[in-house]
Amino acid sequence: MTQPNLSTTICIAALFCALIFLAGLNYKFVGTVLAITIPAVAIFLAVAVQPNQPFLHDYQQDRILAWLEPEKYADDESYQQLNSVMAIGSGQLSGKGYNNDATTSVKNGNFVSEPQTDFIFAIIGEELGFVGCCGVIFLLLLIVIQCILIGLKAKDTGGRIICGGVAALIGIQSFINISVATLILPNTGLSLPFVSYGLTSVVCFFMGIGLVLNVGLQPNKYQ
Repeated sequence: MTQPNLSTTICIAALFCALIFLAGLNYKFVGTVLAITIPAVAIFLAVAVQPNQPFLHDYQQDRILAWLEPEKYADDESYQQLNSVMAIGSGQLSGKGYNNDATTSVKNGNFVSEPQTDFIFAIIGEELGFVGCCGVIFLLLLIVIQCILIGLKAKDTGGRIICGGVAALIGIQSFINISVATLILPNTGLSLPFVSYGLTSVVCFFMGIGLVLNVGLQPNKYQ
């Protein structure tokens, strides 16, 4: 059955914008679009939180309201995110230890449902602490930067778009996932690239990395 998936739609829209920018879109046009989009998003959010609004499903509106007032929705819509923030904070600097068996942990206490998927960053924060969180972010950022560097060496638009698109997808999805786990953004349901449980997600990202490596392994064509 088909179901609405606004978070993936937003991610794909952001990726599409990155791709057309890499394809050589005029900077003035980009500035004009941003000047229109940013106020439009602000107006949309203002309307979306009103009763009987026509744009969002009830559960989508509840997630936005829970993001704006998490304490008010602590027992339902904000439950996972608040526990995620608590878990990350409880890890402090070095964490409670990898795969620890403490009953008070988010994973063992089942305070976050299926934490190995959307909220894996909460487990990283609790078990590996601030150091572990920074390490994961650094590694993801390193992958994004490496994709960009390979793309900069490509002499044609196709190579740049492939590398830039993969970098943008990994960067955008990582940012959204970590932001959800830390209550910066509303709950969405996007996985953390290369980290979250799920074979399809991992295979797709490795396919993207394979395409980037293919661009980098063709020196004669791209020199």
